[in-house]
Amino acid sequence: MKILKKFEIKKNFLDQKDFDSFKKVIFSSRFPWYWLEHQTRNDKGFFAHTFYSQYRPDSDFYTPFIAPIIQKLKCNMLSDIRANCLLKNNKRYFSEFHCDRPYDCTTAILYMNTNNGYTLLGEKEKTKIKSEENKILIFNSQTKHCAVSQTDTEKRIVINFNYI
Repeated sequence: MKILKKFEIKKNFLDQKDFDSFKKVIFSSRFPWYWLEHQTRNDKGFFAHTFYSQYRPDSDFYTPFIAPIIQKLKCNMLSDIRANCLLKNNKRYFSEFHCDRPYDCTTAILYMNTNNGYTLLGEKEKTKIKSEENKILIFNSQTKHCAVSQTDTEKRIVINFNYI
């Protein structure tokens, strides 16, 4: 298993036609979002949509939109996949620093829209990764990171993948 020491960023990760199709669905008023009380443990709530959990697809949107991304990431085994939606704030909000998994696997964050929110990667280094549409950030799941809310768009949507 290849353990990422730092991180990778790939811009224009998906074919533009495929990305636009997925974005149209996930930003529509008919896409099902569910309220979760906390992003990590002791921070603000957010809206989420689970695509994959407990070793199986958990959404009707998995096959048409997520399965092709899984192939492109060359995943051997999935842990979970979830869309996160942060609503606009007048001031920035930082989630708690956290790691997605306590064991060696990979986390990928696919940014669905461009906004002034970002991901801080590394609790000490605090590398700022901008939210840019169709960009994917890939890093070791044990790397501490936090989500930073946006102040310029109504929604900040990312898709979070944890896999081997």
